[in-house]
Amino acid sequence: MSIRLTESRLRQLIRETLLNEVAVSPNLAAEMGIRIETTVSAGGARVDAFVTEPSGATRKVGTLRAEEPIEMIDGPCLGAWSIVESKVEIDGLGPLLYDVMMELIFPHPLMSDRYYVSPSALGVWDYYSDRRGDVKKVQLDNISNYLTPDPKDNCTQASAVTWEKNKWMDTSLSKAYTREDGATPKIDALVRLGVMQGPKSGKSPNR
Repeated sequence: MSIRLTESRLRQLIRETLLNEVAVSPNLAAEMGIRIETTVSAGGARVDAFVTEPSGATRKVGTLRAEEPIEMIDGPCLGAWSIVESKVEIDGLGPLLYDVMMELIFPHPLMSDRYYVSPSALGVWDYYSDRRGDVKKVQLDNISNYLTPDPKDNCTQASAVTWEKNKWMDTSLSKAYTREDGATPKIDALVRLGVMQGPKSGKSPNR
C-alpha cells in the first residue's frame, strides 16, 4: 500500500532532514572558534555570534533578537516573546542561537516572528514542535478567540496564516515554546567550553 504525503508534510520532512544534517552543537561551535554574546533586559533579549578571522578581525556571523509583544497590536500571547530579528551566515548556527535564546528568556516562552518567517526559520520551529521532547509547546489562539474564550492566549497569527492558511493552528508557528524545567543545558555547555560567558543582564526577564 502506498502512502501519499501532503505537500506541507513533505516540505516539513525536507526541512527537518536539512536541520539534522547541519545543526551546530556547542562542541562544534567551540571548534569553529565561534564566540557568543548575550544581553537581556526587561522586554528584550539579544544573542550575537562572532568569529575571528585569520587576520585577527572579528566578524559577526549571527544575530537573534526577541522582544515582548506589543499587547494592543499583537495580543498578550501568554507572555511569550517573539523573534523580531534573525540573521545567520553560518549554516546550522541558527538552531543553537534559538536554543540559547529560549534558555535566556525563561520563564517567558519563545515564539516566532508574528508577521514573517523564512523557510529556514520554519524548519527550526517545526523541529521544536515535532522532535524536541525536552521543549514544551503551548498553543496560541488568534486575536478573535477562535480556539478558546480566554483572551490571555490571543496572539497575532499572520505568519502561521501565510504558511498554512485556514489551518494556521496546525503549524508550529501558531505555538510558543519553553523549557518547562528552566534548565539551561546549551548555555551551560557553551560557558564550559569558553564559547560564551554568563548572560549579561540589565533587568532579568524573570521579574
